Amino acid sequence: MTYKLYQLQFDSAHFGGGSLELSELTFSADRLFSALVLEAKKSNRLDQWMELAQSDAFALTDAFPYNLAPFLPKPIGFPSYEKFDQTKDAVTLRQEAKKTKKLDFMEYDFLADFLEGDIIESEKHSEQFIVTKNRPHVDGALYQVGVTVPSSEGISLYIIASQSNLFDDLMTSLQFSGLGGKRTSGYGRFDLKILDLPSELEARLTNDHPGLVMALTTSLPFDDELEKAMTGAKYLLKKSSGFAFSQDLEENFRKQDLYKFKAGSTFQQTFKGQIVDVRPNDFPHPVWNYAKPLFYRLED
Repeated sequence: MTYKLYQLQFDSAHFGGGSLELSELTFSADRLFSALVLEAKKSNRLDQWMELAQSDAFALTDAFPYNLAPFLPKPIGFPSYEKFDQTKDAVTLRQEAKKTKKLDFMEYDFLADFLEGDIIESEKHSEQFIVTKNRPHVDGALYQVGVTVPSSEGISLYIIASQSNLFDDLMTSLQFSGLGGKRTSGYGRFDLKILDLPSELEARLTNDHPGLVMALTTSLPFDDELEKAMTGAKYLLKKSSGFAFSQDLEENFRKQDLYKFKAGSTFQQTFKGQIVDVRPNDFPHPVWNYAKPLFYRLED
């Protein structure tokens, strides 16, 4: 399959950051995948969608900023200490280390220089606000919602995915349904553009490489892949949790917690990854959590 860049232009969105009052800049692939499952169910194409998503040919990344060019996550564990200019004084080195620590994303064409020790300045892509809302017809039912808006015109988010007619149709439908929380309040709708990837970026995308790579998807190996994946890896873990909803049940039940490698984690080789069923005990249907990675090759 051909990889495409799917650009998502939001006016405002709520990407939950652990509480209703928090909203993050981006979202992980599992959030998008869950939304696409619902879109597929609406059009009676869920079986087709799951077959496509579980195939080896399909890949999907987390969302990253787009500002005239695609941004990528900072590779975890890099640059190594010896890459910094050791002729600089200790104060300067500490200041540069702080800048590097604060950095979350960088333009894709700066990444090679970053790995060699260049200092990349952090850029602000969004503003976070807290908005006070009121539940209709309920006295004293004020509550606060964290909202993310672009920090300037032209800033958007993007994902990379394997293009197909089905995926394009579901993404086109999703832009009107919205993504993230509080969609009934008007948050999360976006304008979609499907673009070609820059050739230099596309050339480094891989799902099968025996050398140094960075995960572009918050992901989880199969059990029999885990030991090899963790050998020499530099990573952060991200907990995926929440509640499962079903039309067949009156109550909501907590999904099984799942710990995955955060996008930006670096590995000595690729792994296949999986789509995990995190349904609560005795739940009437699967609850799928997407954890299949696409990687960026860090070595030439």
